[in-house]
Amino acid sequence: MYYLHGDVILDGKIVRGQFVEIVDGLITYVGELKRQDYPVDEVENGYICPGFVDIHIHGVDGVDLSDDQMGVFEEIAVRLPKYGVTAFLATSRTSSKKDLVRFLGTASRYRDKNGRAARLLGTHIEGPWISKKYKGAQPEEYIRRLSWEDVDEIIDPYKDVVKKVTIAPEELDDYTIISCLARCGIQVSAGHTNASLDDIGRAMEYGLNQLTHTFNAMSMLHHREPGVVAAALYYSELICELITDGLHVHPKVIELLYRVKGKKGVALISDCTGYNDLEDGEYFLRNKHLVKKENKVTLKSGNLAGSALTLDKGVGYVVNECGIPLEDAVYMATQTPLEAIRENDRLGRIDVGYKADIVILDEKLEVERTIINGEIVFERGQSLWGLEE
Repeated sequence: MYYLHGDVILDGKIVRGQFVEIVDGLITYVGELKRQDYPVDEVENGYICPGFVDIHIHGVDGVDLSDDQMGVFEEIAVRLPKYGVTAFLATSRTSSKKDLVRFLGTASRYRDKNGRAARLLGTHIEGPWISKKYKGAQPEEYIRRLSWEDVDEIIDPYKDVVKKVTIAPEELDDYTIISCLARCGIQVSAGHTNASLDDIGRAMEYGLNQLTHTFNAMSMLHHREPGVVAAALYYSELICELITDGLHVHPKVIELLYRVKGKKGVALISDCTGYNDLEDGEYFLRNKHLVKKENKVTLKSGNLAGSALTLDKGVGYVVNECGIPLEDAVYMATQTPLEAIRENDRLGRIDVGYKADIVILDEKLEVERTIINGEIVFERGQSLWGLEE
């Protein structure tokens, strides 16, 4: 039982000089007065924020979820608080049916074992049900249309852990698949897709509600043949994932999307492929020839191969380079992602009754400390819980 005291980012606003009371892993009071004789942890020259939520991440610090072992899930969950992430969706890659089922099974078993680590909220299946034209770095040999057989044999047995599926809707033979998934609480996103604006509009009628890494691996904005990017700007209700490293999307285009959609329409993601800690150079990893230069990871062809971004850096980037207010950037890394996956388990806000999942940023917007269930799980300068650094 203790208080945090300082400037709090509270439901999209910065509120100065607040006491945040934490009891048994929950936030029990937020206000200007100290109610109880609990110890006070002063946060000076920084901000008390809700923990970040990454709904599109493949790996971090050289560890990749496609390695698909229980220990990999655990290690990634333990490492994420270093970047302010307190909850995430484990995101798959395009792979064989056997490997995808194995990935989902591992996620299902791990989800009940969360401890002092980022919460696994579920999984995000990114491929194989995408367009070959916009496959990006996904292996073409596994790409196929989403069928009812796939729903029955892959998704349905793991519907308790599948929270989100990325598809190319124009490849569907039967759009009612989307409504079937939506009824099961699985959110459907368009990504790696050559859909037209009208294709997206039709898919939305069946329940599609978001776009995967907007602007990347999708049909563009053309004044006579509008594609998915046009749909992002046209349909106000679409939530748009966005990689904010300045490489995947130009900073002024990031700002443009924010101006059009607002904080409730943009979900910041990392799409981190686990290569954030690689030195510059060439690598052959997971059957791909990769080139790392600073924050950029590409195939030898020059195509981007995911990102080397972490979500804390993405928040800092939009504030420092795109002129987006900090309180809105934090909203886009907390409440909007949770809304995108319809997660309402008292996460993503500094408010009474919510879980005490908190990240403390310093004045440079770097992660100083991360708290999950009221316990400090990361503190700058200290070893990560359970891992040697």
